[in-house]
Amino acid sequence: MVRFFLAFSLILVCLAGFWWFLKNRRIPWVKPSTKDLKHIEGLYLGMSISLHIIKYKNRHFLIGCSPNSIVLLREFEDED
Repeated sequence: MVRFFLAFSLILVCLAGFWWFLKNRRIPWVKPSTKDLKHIEGLYLGMSISLHIIKYKNRHFLIGCSPNSIVLLREFEDED
């Protein structure tokens, strides 16, 4: 029984080390995750109502959120 737990622990350590290696190294066949969608800022207006600015690539969106809906209020282009 002790032998089983030692073998199982060794396998877990090897898997964790392999995962860490792939995550922290720049290997061409392992693509890093790119996040194009970002939450820039949110303003809570009370009673489950809020405004949010969302960035997707070079565009910004102002959205309003309520318990019943999510509404696009305005769209902005990035001016660079």
